[in-house]
Amino acid sequence: MIDIHCHLLPQIDDGSDSAEKSLEQLRLMAEGGVSDAFLTSHYMPGHYQYERAEYDARLRQLRELARQNGIGIKLHPGFEIYLHPFSLKDIQKHDLRLGDSRYILVESDLNGLPSDFYENLYPLLRQGYRPILAHAERYVSIMNKVHDAKDLIRRDVYIQVNAGSLLGLYGEKVRQTAWLLLRNGWAHFLASDDHAKAPYGAYFKAVELLKTELDAEIPQLLTSEFPAKILRDEKVPFKYLYLRAGHEHRRRQKKSLWKRIFG
Repeated sequence: MIDIHCHLLPQIDDGSDSAEKSLEQLRLMAEGGVSDAFLTSHYMPGHYQYERAEYDARLRQLRELARQNGIGIKLHPGFEIYLHPFSLKDIQKHDLRLGDSRYILVESDLNGLPSDFYENLYPLLRQGYRPILAHAERYVSIMNKVHDAKDLIRRDVYIQVNAGSLLGLYGEKVRQTAWLLLRNGWAHFLASDDHAKAPYGAYFKAVELLKTELDAEIPQLLTSEFPAKILRDEKVPFKYLYLRAGHEHRRRQKKSLWKRIFG
């Protein structure tokens, strides 16, 4: 498994505040089967803003500490970019990509995606970047109108869902929205968004819940196959339920629903 969104680089944003906490989380991740992690520190001008050289130095230090402690997990650079009119300049100046790929992780105001959200995103798309909207289920505008996520996908935006959302850790409305996104095939990545505030475990619980509530293939896609495409800088399909499952699978789903209703 590959976690594409976590805040475990110490003392750079609101995530881990010590190397010890980061190492403990990384140890739990590795023990649970996570092989790679993108350490996506917030990049938000005026709040979390730093030079790329500082980020890289901290990443090298954490990689070395993980090696010294026998933690076999590969750590990749990444950033959670707060989208604004000048984000393209920030991305190009500081190289705010996920690893060496064209993928970028973006976020916005949780109270609702602003009216100029796509206007600020469009220049990034024109430059060949592949934006992933972080924790899409937590935006009030998507909670109120979940089809907005589908519209974003039509505009070449990928959707990431937090594992904790599926477990209700952000509230019931967020939980319902997260499940709607997944059941409709409007999510491409499942990630922890871990801030080292509690033991790393929600990610694994969410994976097991997905296997029970949906099927084993969906969590495999969202935690392994699609994130691996980021590592290789390959294109993730925007629509995957039809591509991977096919109509026969959907007919079986309908039959199962009929049997559940009428016994």
